[in-house]
Amino acid sequence: MEIVKVSSQGFCKGVIRAIAIINKALKNDNIRKPIYMLGGLVHNKHIINAYENKGIIIVDNINDIYEGTVIITAHGVSDSIIDLIKSRNLDILNTTCFDVIKTHNIIKEKINDGYDVLFYGKNTHPETKGVMGISEDIDLLNITNPKLFFATQTTMSYLDVIDMLKIIQNKYPHIDSYEEVCSATKVRQTALIEEAKNADLCIVVGDHKSNNTNKLKEVCLKHTSTPCVMVESIKDLESYDFSNVFRIVVTAGASTPPAIVDEIINGIKNNDFNSYLQDDDYLKIR
Repeated sequence: MEIVKVSSQGFCKGVIRAIAIINKALKNDNIRKPIYMLGGLVHNKHIINAYENKGIIIVDNINDIYEGTVIITAHGVSDSIIDLIKSRNLDILNTTCFDVIKTHNIIKEKINDGYDVLFYGKNTHPETKGVMGISEDIDLLNITNPKLFFATQTTMSYLDVIDMLKIIQNKYPHIDSYEEVCSATKVRQTALIEEAKNADLCIVVGDHKSNNTNKLKEVCLKHTSTPCVMVESIKDLESYDFSNVFRIVVTAGASTPPAIVDEIINGIKNNDFNSYLQDDDYLKIR
C-alpha cells in the first residue's frame, strides 16, 4: 500500500501565530488571570481541549467575562465586541489571523467609501459573524447602488468563489471584487485535486466544524472520482476496510495538528488504530 501525504500540510501561518501567542502567554506570570477564550481558538477540538486542560476558560458569550484576560480567536470578532471588551477594562490577547484582519479592513474601507458589500461565507461561521453587510440569496437581491463590492470568507472553496462571482457578475457587471480565499486554503485544494485523481482513497484529517477541512472533502468529491472520508483521529478508521485500497492520499485542514496526520499514516501502515497523543502533541508548532 502506498500512502501519499499531500503537500501542503501542517498548520497555516495564522494558526501557528495564534498558538505561539497563547503558548507564550501561558508561560508569562504577568498575564492577568483568569484567561478566557471567546469561542474556540481554531476549529479543532483537540487543540481546544488541550488549552482547557491548561486552565484556559472557553466561553461563547462576552457577557460571561468581567475580569482577567480575553483571547480573541484566529477567526476574529467585530469591532463592537472589541470595544465592549475594552470598556470592561479587560486585557486582550488578539490572535486574529492577518488574512481575516485584511478582509475586515477592506470591507470597512469599501463601506466608508459608500459601497454595498456582498459577503460570501458560511452564515454560522465566526469569521462571517465578524463581518457586516452580508447578503445570502443572489436571486432576491435588488441593489441599485452603482458602487458594489464582493468579498468572501477566507476558508471557502476558491473554485466555488470563482463560480459564485461569475453568477453575481452576470447580474451586476459593475461589481468590484477581491479574491480573499487565503493562500493556504487554495494551495491545499489545488494539490488535493491533482493528487487524488490517481488514488483509491482520500483521507481528509480535521475537525468536522472546520470549514476549510470540510471544503477539502467537498473539493475532492466534486472534482475527482476518488472516494473520500473525513476523520478527526486514527480511531475513526478502525472499522474501515482497506482490503481493496492500494494508494491513499492524506490531506488535512489548516488547523489540524500535524501530529494527528503522522499518527494516522503510521497507524494505517502498522494496522494500529489506537491514539497515543497527549495535549502537548496537539500544540506543537513545527
